[in-house]
Amino acid sequence: MSRLPELQRDFAAALVGRPSAMAARVVEDAIPASARVQVYADHFRTSLIETLAAAFPVTHALVGEAFFTQAARDFVLRQPPRDPRLFMYGGDFPAALRALRDLAGHPYLPCVAAFEWALHQAYHAEDAVPLRPSDIGDAAAMAKQTLALHPSAQRLDTPWPVSEIWQVHQPDAPAIDSIDLKQGGEQLLLWRNGIELCWRKLNAAEAALIDTVLAGKPLAKAVAQAMLQAQSTGPFDFSASFAWCLEGGIFRRPG
Repeated sequence: MSRLPELQRDFAAALVGRPSAMAARVVEDAIPASARVQVYADHFRTSLIETLAAAFPVTHALVGEAFFTQAARDFVLRQPPRDPRLFMYGGDFPAALRALRDLAGHPYLPCVAAFEWALHQAYHAEDAVPLRPSDIGDAAAMAKQTLALHPSAQRLDTPWPVSEIWQVHQPDAPAIDSIDLKQGGEQLLLWRNGIELCWRKLNAAEAALIDTVLAGKPLAKAVAQAMLQAQSTGPFDFSASFAWCLEGGIFRRPG
């Protein structure tokens, strides 16, 4: 009798298109063994394609059902889940799209998918008490602190205006004629404030501030990096930027 790990390996292989070993283990009746195995394989693939479509609805809408289904099917067969939690599945899908030669006339598709995955991660991230203005005490002491971003916070840099592309595909979005794809990219911060998903386009100095905080540096160092960046990219108002950070709940309260 085969050991369980061997049986599991054969079953997993059958799910991604290599059914022969598993079919040999199945007792045939009115339905051939290979067909019985295929029932499980079809359900496995369909369920995961639907999972990807739910996580990447705008990506799906941009390219249509046929293109998305084929791209998702190829992804499922090459990169099946490694985590039992289905909401964790799909993190490598933007990279898989980037590797495709044909993007159905949508060169920005992988970046839109990365934006959607960042929103997905923010939605499913653990909760934490945010740092609020009332928590701020002595400014000198605060400058020496190492702040942490909220667990839901995600940083994304993209050469395309992906937040605008995503926004026009929302049900309540106003109709517009077109988006200027040549307007340049975006430096984005995405996070969850309570139950609300949020994102903000950062200027270069704000991006430097957030990235330095993410690197585990004290707030004073983050401000210095932002000021240095501002010398080449334009004015930086730390007070205004720090205010929206606090009001938006992007920092985690220590302790």
